[in-house]
Amino acid sequence: MDCSSVLGRARYRAWQVTHGIRPFLAPREIERARRHLTPAEFALFLGAEARDRRHSVDLFEALRGAGAGESELAAALVHDVGKGRLRTWHRVAFVLLRSTPLVRRFEVEAGAPWQQALWRLRHHARLGAERLEAAGSDERVVELVRRHTDAPPDDDAALARFIEFDDRL
Repeated sequence: MDCSSVLGRARYRAWQVTHGIRPFLAPREIERARRHLTPAEFALFLGAEARDRRHSVDLFEALRGAGAGESELAAALVHDVGKGRLRTWHRVAFVLLRSTPLVRRFEVEAGAPWQQALWRLRHHARLGAERLEAAGSDERVVELVRRHTDAPPDDDAALARFIEFDDRL
């Protein structure tokens, strides 16, 4: 990775932290989410942390502008519901450690709360998909959520776009 991409990623992460401190959704944005989700999905959306709801609406808007279909739009709104409650430092620690072997040592499903948080961040796509399956979500919505942290596939343009947009926002 060259210096300019490292600096660009650092700038993006700094922007992400500052925008996540005081996230806000306008009533019209919440209403738009309600219209695109089933009642059970909307309950999961509302149960997510404010910063995750803000990010999800931003992803929804980006995908909508790119002509995404209904399943992609619904998945955008609920793709991070598997994260649960997290402190800001959990997110920062995960981002800093995730590409090192250390993070695997600290992530524990049944460990201390901070270890559980790191584990949930690693596994949030699967956890969210399981919650959506239990809520009766459409199979395509569940698949997009389950795979949104994978490498972009060559055989599914919509999923590849979803992953690309999620990584950028």
